[in-house]
Amino acid sequence: MSPQFGRTLAAGLFLALAASAPAHAADDPYAKRAAGVQGDETLWVAVMFGEPGAADRLRARLGSAPPPSADFAARAWPLVCDHDYQAGRYQDGIADCARAAALGSDAHVAEIVDLLAGQPPVQAEGAARVALTAGSHIAVSSGAYDGFAVADTGAQISVMMQSVAKAAHVRTLGETRSVDTTTTTVAGQIGIIPEVRIGAAVLRHLPVLVLPDAQLTLAGGAVRLPFILSLYGLADFGRVAWLDHGRALALGDAAPQGFEGAVPMVWHPLGLGVPLDGVGGRRVAHLDSGANISYLLEAGLKLLPPKQRVLLGAGHRRIGGVGGVVEQDIQRLPEASLVLAGHPLAFADIDVAMDADTGEVARLGEDVLGRYAAVVLDFRTMRFSVKP
Repeated sequence: MSPQFGRTLAAGLFLALAASAPAHAADDPYAKRAAGVQGDETLWVAVMFGEPGAADRLRARLGSAPPPSADFAARAWPLVCDHDYQAGRYQDGIADCARAAALGSDAHVAEIVDLLAGQPPVQAEGAARVALTAGSHIAVSSGAYDGFAVADTGAQISVMMQSVAKAAHVRTLGETRSVDTTTTTVAGQIGIIPEVRIGAAVLRHLPVLVLPDAQLTLAGGAVRLPFILSLYGLADFGRVAWLDHGRALALGDAAPQGFEGAVPMVWHPLGLGVPLDGVGGRRVAHLDSGANISYLLEAGLKLLPPKQRVLLGAGHRRIGGVGGVVEQDIQRLPEASLVLAGHPLAFADIDVAMDADTGEVARLGEDVLGRYAAVVLDFRTMRFSVKP
């Protein structure tokens, strides 16, 4: 999302729509599918893998007799709520997200869908290939705003500065009390952006969180984030691709259909998950184009060869995001050898953070996307592929 300052990770804003309870290894969708889960868990896996109609089947099961276990319901209702939001089925989301909140999920999601009820779903039209510069910046126009947006797969709701929202003619719907970000929670106005133009492509009716300009200005004014374009805004084009080693972004039919070795991608509590492979098997990694530095979590160490794990040492980092900057004591590895969509992914001097309660083993950022000639997300087939 921004250049490094010191050893700093610039991380995207996320809305934790499905993070209802602490996740653990068994909740990894790739691990569950490999284990051959049975019964209700097959529905959970189907929704995570984006299978058509799976969310409706899961909702029906949650309302049937005999009822599923309380633990399953606590994990499943947030997935249904998440699907309602993704699909623009905001009216359905009122009841579904209220059930999720009653079982311990974050109540702010229910607040947001309640504000969006009655609004049309996002509409994406056309295709485009546009230049992509450092920080995942792309040129956009919206109303009287003619500037850049951050193409951020780590953001589950788009975000605008108040001054930009005014220029973009955002229709404000009401205030949300708190939205989770990488560093802290924030509060702001929920609204609808009537239209966003990206080259020849157009997005209409895009939900947005509007924050004070100062909250989207970091590093003493050196970094400004006027507009963060969310994962779901990008996904509505059907396909998204990073091309020319991160120098271009393609939307819709301007993006390639994918490459040999494509692997299934999944919906993740923080947005989008892709499989990361190693000698210890396959686990889910969070794909966050708004983060400029990738890192592992402690659970990811199990994917690495023992000769690399034993080199783990102490480290420190600063994380800058919409919620401000926080400092963390972490660990660091001099090298890590993994595989992404059938192709080697090697890191040098990579941070290793404490495990998150959302179950991923790594966060893959802008630096990884720039390593390949093409990285393709096909939301129509839920397949992920790369071309070296």
